[in-house]
Amino acid sequence: MPLRLFLNDLSIPEGLLAREQSIRLLKKLVSTVREAHCIDTNLELYSEVGLSHFSLGEGTTVASLRNDGNCVEESQFLKRVNDRAPIKLSREDGGDPDPSLREYKLLKTAPVHAGQEAIALGFSHALKGLGLSLDSHEFWQAQSIQLNLIEFDDSEELIASLVSTLNASSPDTVRYLQNDIRALFQPNFNGGAELWARREELLPNLTFIPRTRHQIQSIQHGEPLLAQTWIKLSGINQAIENWKSSGGSRPLFPFNVRAESRTRLNLVQFRDCNGVIREFSDHCDLAPTECRIHFIIEQAPTPHVLIGHVGRKLGIG
Repeated sequence: MPLRLFLNDLSIPEGLLAREQSIRLLKKLVSTVREAHCIDTNLELYSEVGLSHFSLGEGTTVASLRNDGNCVEESQFLKRVNDRAPIKLSREDGGDPDPSLREYKLLKTAPVHAGQEAIALGFSHALKGLGLSLDSHEFWQAQSIQLNLIEFDDSEELIASLVSTLNASSPDTVRYLQNDIRALFQPNFNGGAELWARREELLPNLTFIPRTRHQIQSIQHGEPLLAQTWIKLSGINQAIENWKSSGGSRPLFPFNVRAESRTRLNLVQFRDCNGVIREFSDHCDLAPTECRIHFIIEQAPTPHVLIGHVGRKLGIG
């Protein structure tokens, strides 16, 4: 399941805006989608109307700005995004819960649209997606939006609860929430054994040396390490995918990757798939556990990463 973005129509500014303000909103929206695209290039963007018709203030749409010669590059980028409308198409038959059977509203204390129905944000909560808002009000800059949810329980009784959904109106917010966002579209693994079995399908840019098989397969369902392992491995995989198209001397990772200290290099020497002892210096943490992933970046025959260790920090007992 790809990352699903839900374009929040409540963040559309009311009334007429100066052209410059509409252009600013569109540019920031596109930069936010670009940042999410770095996390998942297959993301899907849902809205009640097609992106071309999405309003940026009374009388102004994405299409009208493009037709006037403004934000042409941004419009071209949006054309390449998986644009889905209407929003109900985000629900897969037989799989996802049906958000239309629930009612989501902003809190009555919200500074804008208080108590109004929040369809896009509701779908985002129900289907584990990311709310995408225009930066039209300080309220929409929040990383999480609280909603009142009303639904039927198993006894067909109406119940009310307070829920929240992730929200982004800037690329900085997407970067800050990247681990939470990756967790949104994590496959439902029964444990490390299933992750290992599906590694070629889900992580095509990664190769694993033999010693990592037991390390991954031994992770149990429900362990925090399982989610962290997926988040970091998928992040490495996506960084390599981005590197293939962007080029450069080294991929850009969405989290801190550093080399092992010189005094510890002897601890990260393992036999690769051909039995050759190699140094797996580059690594990232699997917080909050005391675990790490060690790897080697390779360019031949195609850009990929060789995973050498998935588990407890070496040398600490």
